[in-house]
Amino acid sequence: MDEARKINNYTVEQSFNFGEREVFLGVDETREEPFVVAYAEYFSPMDVYMMNQPEHYKDYLSAMMDYCSRCTEQVKAMQEEHGKFGFSLAPFTAQDCIPCPSDESIIGKVVVMDVSKTRREYRHCAYQLVLAEAGNGASGGRGSAVFGTCLATGEKARWERYEVLGEIKPEKMPFWAKDALKSIQEKTAAEKTARKRHGEAR
Repeated sequence: MDEARKINNYTVEQSFNFGEREVFLGVDETREEPFVVAYAEYFSPMDVYMMNQPEHYKDYLSAMMDYCSRCTEQVKAMQEEHGKFGFSLAPFTAQDCIPCPSDESIIGKVVVMDVSKTRREYRHCAYQLVLAEAGNGASGGRGSAVFGTCLATGEKARWERYEVLGEIKPEKMPFWAKDALKSIQEKTAAEKTARKRHGEAR
């Protein structure tokens, strides 16, 4: 049998990983208040999960009420995020893309990522559009890393080249993505200008 998962010595009995956070209910029978409800936060330097915003309970039903409430909050937050886009949630497919051979550079292009294997709440066309900016995979080299910025969230992350379905066709690019791309490009240009001026000043 698999060893029970523990966070801060609490055995995880219920877990809900949805959106940006994981909610869990843990139990430690040695404590006066044996039940805890908290968010599980991963700390990569130590390769461990820690508790965030924990609440401790003597009563199991009270703990379950808190757990269910936090789970509902996660779903509502994702509903609000999806609602900001105001268009169909249907994901892009290869038919919406211009093919990009793996040995071809995609740096500077808005590419479509395959979300078929991601969690269901992220199988949304908004999370597929990424401005490819760097990486051996992005340049068409031997590596697979594609570093870029998600147009929907503005967050920088790493993807793999095999996840790229292709470059989004211009006529398929939604209005909000065009605005987001313009903002990212303007910010990048401003940062480059600032670095250049700083270098000249030295």
